[in-house]
Amino acid sequence: MTYKQLKNKIKEEQKALAKQITRGKFLRKLVNQKTQTDEEKSFYGDYTNRIWYVTKGLSSEYRAIHVAYCTFFNDTPMEKIEPNPRSGNFFDGSLCSFCLKEWGEIAKTWVKDEETVRVSANGS
Repeated sequence: MTYKQLKNKIKEEQKALAKQITRGKFLRKLVNQKTQTDEEKSFYGDYTNRIWYVTKGLSSEYRAIHVAYCTFFNDTPMEKIEPNPRSGNFFDGSLCSFCLKEWGEIAKTWVKDEETVRVSANGS
């Protein structure tokens, strides 16, 4: 897998995750739960509190992957990714660290002739 392929794969996964979050937020309203399919009921649950909980978890996952993506591909520091986080908005960095480690392992396998790889702006 090349640099560009990995980057595009992560972008597509983020888009799919964003669609799940959007649908989950829509289903949190009781009136909208009437349109819920059986597949969505098994994924989100079939009552408001469960749907809210699953959607919140998806949002946290999206946030962690977004931070890892910006850090890995753009070498952006956390202060620039989220300059003014809300108080009480806890960030669990374990998924972020896992993604960075996994992507770093993939980066080690890249052949330098295939494509220029920019892992950090510092030249390391």
